[in-house]
Amino acid sequence: MSATSYFQAADSVLAAVRNTQTQNIQRAATAIADALATKKVWHFLDQGHTGEEFVGRTGGMIALNPIKIALDVRHQGALPGFRTGQSSAFDYVAYRKGDVPIDFILDKCQIVPGDIMMIHSVSGSRGMPISLAIGAKARGAIVLAITSLTYSKALQPVHPSGKRLCEVADLVIDDCGPVGDTLLKVDGMGEEICASSGLSFVYIMWALEAEICALLTQRGIVPSVYRNANLPGAQQVNEGITQAYNERGV
Repeated sequence: MSATSYFQAADSVLAAVRNTQTQNIQRAATAIADALATKKVWHFLDQGHTGEEFVGRTGGMIALNPIKIALDVRHQGALPGFRTGQSSAFDYVAYRKGDVPIDFILDKCQIVPGDIMMIHSVSGSRGMPISLAIGAKARGAIVLAITSLTYSKALQPVHPSGKRLCEVADLVIDDCGPVGDTLLKVDGMGEEICASSGLSFVYIMWALEAEICALLTQRGIVPSVYRNANLPGAQQVNEGITQAYNERGV
């Protein structure tokens, strides 16, 4: 019964995405296709858990450029029972409030006017993605957000601007997930289970890429997509699309 309940809840979320977000997906795809057709860059910051699904993946576009932010600290560590170190790349409070080196990040990404900055944040309340969105907009980029509007609006903003990601972005795609991002209650358990955001994010992203590819081919531009490494000729194809992307930007 629990599996059936999950299927029903998951189907409900995907149906909500399909029924309410198709136009927003089409608008986002048009913005991205327009940018790629003029050799602008499609930047992507994933603050969820499924961004790697689309990076270097068979059938995926090479034009999707992920942003990876990390701080490498090497230390032998304190003695057991004494101090313990932070496990995250940035201090928790700084990360929540957005007090991170945004200009440095944007400089490294070489953001220029007309680029696309797409940010995936389920709650849309964390400070760093909001700071990145504000900074990218200030440099003339178009900011697209994938987030849960229901979840985001249930949380108090922590960013100094007093805004959530959905209030900063130029265009928002709602993942239609619930507050807390979980779908099921199980008798005898205090916490709900089965996150919805990964499921809806994958659904949205592949729909978005399908729309982008259709729009580009209608303009006579064939986008570069990866071939599965297990198929014949995959190495040559993937080397060829890398060269094509470097030359055409799409």
